[in-house]
Amino acid sequence: MDLASSIDLSKKRTDRNSRERRMIRSDSFTRRALLRGTGIAAIASAMPYRLLAQTPNRGGDLAIAINGASSGDTLDPRSFNSPFMAVVGGTVFNTLVETAGADGATRPGLALSWSETESGKVWRFDLSQDAVFHDGRKLTSADVIYSLMLHVAEGSRSNSRPIINSIETIAADGDNAVVITLKGPNYFFPAALSNYSLAIVPDGTTTFDGIGTGPYRVTRFAPGEVLETERFDGYFRKDRAFVDKVSLLGVNDAAARVSAIQSGQVQISSTLDARSVALLQSLPNLKISYMTGAGFAGFNMMVDKPPFDNVKLRQALKLAVDREDMIQRIFAGQARLGNDTPIPPNSTDFAASVEQTVYDPDRARALYAESGHSGPLVLQTSDAVGSEAVDMATLFAEHAAKAGITIEVKREPADGYWSNVWAKAPFHATLWGARPTSDLIMTLAYTTGSPANDTAFADPEFDAALATARGSSSEEERKAAMAEAQRFLHERGGVIIPAFANLAEGLAANLNGYEAGTLLVGSTRAAENVWFG
Repeated sequence: MDLASSIDLSKKRTDRNSRERRMIRSDSFTRRALLRGTGIAAIASAMPYRLLAQTPNRGGDLAIAINGASSGDTLDPRSFNSPFMAVVGGTVFNTLVETAGADGATRPGLALSWSETESGKVWRFDLSQDAVFHDGRKLTSADVIYSLMLHVAEGSRSNSRPIINSIETIAADGDNAVVITLKGPNYFFPAALSNYSLAIVPDGTTTFDGIGTGPYRVTRFAPGEVLETERFDGYFRKDRAFVDKVSLLGVNDAAARVSAIQSGQVQISSTLDARSVALLQSLPNLKISYMTGAGFAGFNMMVDKPPFDNVKLRQALKLAVDREDMIQRIFAGQARLGNDTPIPPNSTDFAASVEQTVYDPDRARALYAESGHSGPLVLQTSDAVGSEAVDMATLFAEHAAKAGITIEVKREPADGYWSNVWAKAPFHATLWGARPTSDLIMTLAYTTGSPANDTAFADPEFDAALATARGSSSEEERKAAMAEAQRFLHERGGVIIPAFANLAEGLAANLNGYEAGTLLVGSTRAAENVWFG
C-alpha cells in the first residue's frame, strides 16, 4: 500500500478554486531595503545562504502533509490558489524572484539579479543561464514572457492577474534578460514576482503536466490526494535538492495531519493547532517550527451583498468580537492582535494611528440597531479554512450574542468550500497566506476587481492610496499612504481579522536545513533545502 493510501484522505479533500489563502506578513521598506533587491545586492544573495558546519546528506524520501488539496487541482500555475498547490509550486517550479526566511526577504529565483530605472517604472531581470526545464529545454526570456502573460490571457482567473495587469510592455533583451515597463512606478515589483502562481513554464505550453525548472519533477499526480516527485538531476542549483523523492500528501483534516507526523508517516506536517502542539512538542522524535505572526484567519462580509452592503452592520460586527478572548481561548495566547487590515502589529508598515477596535457590545448593539437589520446572520465556515476555524466562528457567535446579535454558525464540508462558499457566501470564514510586502497582500486581497478580492471591497480612495505607496521612493510618503489605505479598509472594509496566529508546523527530529518562512512549509520550498541526518 502506498503512503497516500495509508493515511485516510477520503474525507479530507477540499476544493480549492480557492485562495490565495493565506496568512500574512509584511516586509519592511527603506531605500536601503529596496536596493537590497537590486544590482549587486541581489547578486550577493544568490550565494548559498546556508552557512552550516555539517555537509548535508543526500538520499532518503520526504513526505509532507499539507491542507488545502482538492480533486479540482491542476498543474496550471494560474490555478495555484491554496496551501497545497503553493507547495507544489515550490517543489516543481521556480519563480523569477523568491522570498525566504522569517523576514520574508527577497532572494534570486530564476532571475539572478534585477535593477530599476525611471524611478521604479522600468525593471530589468537577468536570468540564470544554467536553468533547464524537466524536458531538457533551456530557460530563455521567451519562457518568462509567455509564463507571465498567461495570467492576463482571456478567461484567466489567476490571483496574480493584478500584478501582471500593471505591466505596460515586456520585452526580451536577448535570451537571458527581460525588460518590464510598468504602467506606473512600483518599487515593490520584484517582490510581487515571488507570488507562487507566477511559476515559469516553457514557452507555448498549453497542456500543463508539471514541466518546470524546479528541484523535483512530477512522477504522479492524483488531484486532491498526492503529488509524487523525484529529484531532477538537471536542477540549476547544485547545492540543493538533497532527498531522492518528495511526496506531497493532501491531508485537510487537522487530526489526520497530527497523526501522520506523530506516527512518522510524514516528516513535515503543516498548520498544527495550538492544542496539538502542546502534545507534539514533548515527543523526542519531533520538533516544532513556528511562523511567528505570519498569518490570519478571519471572517468575510461581502460588501456587495445584503445585509453586508450596510457599513453600520459591518462596523457593528467588528465591535462584536472579543479579540483578546479569542487569542487566549483559540490560540492559547500564541497570536497578535488584529485590527481588520492584513498588516500585523509587528510590521514596520503597521499604522498605529488607526484606532484599535476593541470589544464593545454596547456600541455594537447601537450600530446594529441603526443598520436596520433583524434576524440571525448565517456564518459559513469549514475545517478547510483551518483547524481552529469552526471554533473561532462559534466563539464569535458567543461574543456577538452579548450585543444582541444572533450568529448562526454553519459548518460546511471541506470539499467544495473554496469554490462554492469562499468569496461567494455573504458571511464566511477566510484564510490568507503571507506575502513579502504590505502592498502585495493589500493589492491581491482588497483592490477593486482583483480576482482574489474575497469581500468585493471596491474603494477608489483605498486603491489610490496603495498606488501612491508603491510609487514612492520616500519612506515617509510611502508610510503615510499605506497608513491611509489601512484606515480606509479598517473603517469601510468587509473583513474581520481578530488575530495573527503564530502558525506551527511539525518536523521529524532528524530533518535538517528547514528554514521557517512567512509562508507554510519553509516558504513553500522546504523540499529543496532539507536533508536527513
